[in-house]
Amino acid sequence: MEKKLVIEHFTDPLCFWCYAMEPEMRKLRVLLDDQLEYRIVMGVLSSDVHEIIGHDEDSELRYELYRAMLSNHFRNVAQMVGMPLALDNMLEGGPEDLVSLPLSLAYCAMRMIDEDTAEAYLRRMRERVYSEGKSLASVEAQVELAGEFPIDVEQFRSNLESDEAAHLLQQGIDKCQIYGIAAFPTLLMHWGDARMLVQGYRNFDELKQAIAQITDGDISLSDAEFSTHAVESYVNRFGKAAAREVQTMFSLNDAQLANVMMDLVGTGRFKTQNCGTSYFVMPK
Repeated sequence: MEKKLVIEHFTDPLCFWCYAMEPEMRKLRVLLDDQLEYRIVMGVLSSDVHEIIGHDEDSELRYELYRAMLSNHFRNVAQMVGMPLALDNMLEGGPEDLVSLPLSLAYCAMRMIDEDTAEAYLRRMRERVYSEGKSLASVEAQVELAGEFPIDVEQFRSNLESDEAAHLLQQGIDKCQIYGIAAFPTLLMHWGDARMLVQGYRNFDELKQAIAQITDGDISLSDAEFSTHAVESYVNRFGKAAAREVQTMFSLNDAQLANVMMDLVGTGRFKTQNCGTSYFVMPK
């Protein structure tokens, strides 16, 4: 049996840098293809509003200061990240919108139905929060988003409140504790008996070097071959891709990206969707 690289991706739905690293992760998975066994391990960045704002009379002021700090940070890194960000809407809600526990549970509730759908739902949660600037703090918002998928929505709603979903999430939390993982994203790479932790946001070259190191050169990734057909296949595979994801996948400069997007739209089979600081492309 051919040896595979196993990557356990420790993550959280509200982790901004996990959203920022989606272009690199998609490229990694496309290039590795059947050489990779990929697993999501769900964690929790924040479980209580009061972890953010405290319990005293200054809680409201503390939240406003925290929100201003986040707003400045997002604006400063928006160009570097390149993923669509709804900067004017992302932080309009209250502190409960910054608590990730309900979203982590929602992922687990969807995973009880289907693992691939759960991964797609995780991506949509990130898009809803970061590119559309909408809250997913309530059960109704989570259920509404689940309605985009071909599932039994009432089963999903029931799963949200089940002990099984909580147990699934606790398994992920326990694994984070076992490996001392307190920040996301973190990738735990396995190659035979070898283990490597790659922590924090990494560009593709850094991930490529880590893989070459842990596999002792057995896996050496090359850039994807670029063609209009290859871009079409990439967008069709995921159903929706940010411009930055296409750019990262094929190592395009800004001018090349603009041209290929015009070509895609010109076929009549694809359309773009503007979201905040950038845009997505998808089949019509």
